[in-house]
Amino acid sequence: MPTVRTSSTRRRPVLTGRALVLGAVVVLLVVVLASPIQRYLQSRSDLAGSAQQLRDDRAELARLKKEKARYGDPGYIEQQARKRLQYAMPGDTVYVVVNQGSRTGIEKSADAARAEGSKPAWNTRLMDSVRAAAQ
Repeated sequence: MPTVRTSSTRRRPVLTGRALVLGAVVVLLVVVLASPIQRYLQSRSDLAGSAQQLRDDRAELARLKKEKARYGDPGYIEQQARKRLQYAMPGDTVYVVVNQGSRTGIEKSADAARAEGSKPAWNTRLMDSVRAAAQ
């Protein structure tokens, strides 16, 4: 009896020429398109960041315009001068509260001035150092 061969007994190769060409085309496309796609995605990210920065800047501009409008009011300017610069109007009674045992700024600066007064002037010290170097 003759044996009959069927197509199921014949094995096809796993990697055909078409599969190799298709794989090479896919790899080539990935290599060629990777850089433009990356640049596109980066530009979209930059655009989103710029839009957020624009919104932040507009909000800051609105806040600064409101603050500028407030400084047009003389009462607000006076209030800020009293609060920030510790100004007092003529006729106001000013109280300075000092912690017991601590020195005030005036006392500290007076002590520093006294210490400066005991040292010779800078030009005298300079000439003394030049003379000492020359000997």
